[in-house]
Amino acid sequence: MSIVVDYEEVHVQAGYVNDAAIRVDAIAPSIPTAVDGGIGTAAILGILANFVTSAGELVVGLAGMSGVLNECATRYAEQDIVAADEINVAAWAE
Repeated sequence: MSIVVDYEEVHVQAGYVNDAAIRVDAIAPSIPTAVDGGIGTAAILGILANFVTSAGELVVGLAGMSGVLNECATRYAEQDIVAADEINVAAWAE
């Protein structure tokens, strides 16, 4: 196990998560807006409504996670630089 975080890799992974959100969101136009299912139309539309709601929540969650990962990587990188500077200053002071 390592305590080192490759923050560039975290940014890359955040991009993958964001791409997944975009791809899921891209299927929205393919969802039918009308269904001719006879007496089952109401049930089919109910199923579609649940599917669309869940897909929307997935998109929001993935996009949010991407943002959080990017923010964490940026903050880690900033803190990593500060810590390295403190170590360098301490090393030169000795």
